[in-house]
Amino acid sequence: MSFLRLGVKCAVIDSDGRILLSKRADLGVWNLPGGRLDPGERFDQAAAREVLEETGVQVEITHPVGLYYWQGWSRINMLFAARPVGGQLLPKTDETTANHYFAPEELPSIWGPEYIGHVLSPTRPLPQIVALSRAELLSLRAQLRWRWLKNWLRGRREPRFPRFTVRAVAVIYTDDYQRILTLPQARTRTFPRITSDGQIAPWQQLAATVRRFCSIGGLHWVGLWQEVETDTIELIFAAAIPETQLTQGAEWSAALNAPLTGYDAEYVRRIVGDYATKPVWTSVAESLTTIIPG
Repeated sequence: MSFLRLGVKCAVIDSDGRILLSKRADLGVWNLPGGRLDPGERFDQAAAREVLEETGVQVEITHPVGLYYWQGWSRINMLFAARPVGGQLLPKTDETTANHYFAPEELPSIWGPEYIGHVLSPTRPLPQIVALSRAELLSLRAQLRWRWLKNWLRGRREPRFPRFTVRAVAVIYTDDYQRILTLPQARTRTFPRITSDGQIAPWQQLAATVRRFCSIGGLHWVGLWQEVETDTIELIFAAAIPETQLTQGAEWSAALNAPLTGYDAEYVRRIVGDYATKPVWTSVAESLTTIIPG
C-alpha cells in the first residue's frame, strides 16, 4: 500500500548572504542539508537536526518556504530557511564529503536547484512537482540501494520510512473574501479535506476533490498543523474564486461566523487576504486527531 514519505530541506543563509551546501557521500552531488522526518518530530526540528548532523552547524529556523512532491517517489520535502547560530562547520561528516558556504553567484551545480531560487525569491512559490525521467529514477534508486547495502555491511542498517497520517485541507474563499466554501457535517460545516495516499501530491488530490463542487486553479500552501504524539499532519491550502454556483451539498458560508468545527475555525482566523505573500504559519496541535475526523 502506498503512503506519503516526509522529508525536509534547509537553506541556511549566513550574515553575508552565503548559502550552506553539503556534498552527499552517497550521490556525490552538492545540495541543501536535509533528510527524513522521524516519528514524534516536528518539521522544523527535523530541519535543524539534519543540518547539525550533516554539517555541524546549529541553526535557528526562520520560516517555511515551500512544498515539493517527488513524482514517482511518493515523497514530499518541506523546505525551510534558517540562519546559523552556533556549532562548528565540519569539513565532512558520515553523510557528507564536504560542507561549504557559497555566495549565490558562485553556487556549484546542485541537486534540486529550484530550492535555492525559491529561498532567494521575494515571492513564495506555489507547491511544486519534481519530475524525474525514468532513467533518472532508476539511477537514483540504484544509488540509494547501494548506500543501503554499504550501511548494512557496516552494521548501520537504515530504518524504513515511518508512516504518518497526512491530510490536506482546502479553504476556498470568494474573491471578496467574505464567504467560504463549506460542506455539511452533522449539524455543522467543514472544509474539503483528504487523507493523502502518496500516489500523487496532496494538493493535487485535494484539488480533484474540490473540483467536484466548483472550478479552481492553483492552491496556495498557507499553513501547517502537526500533532507529534500521533504523527498526524494537516497541510492547509487556500484559494479565492468568483462566487459561482456550487454542487453536491457544498455551499458558501459567511467567513466570519460559519458553523465550523475543530480547527477549521482557527484556520479561517489565521488566513488573511494576502495569504499568497504572507509566510506560511505553523502550529503544534494538542488534540488534532480527536477534534477533526479523518
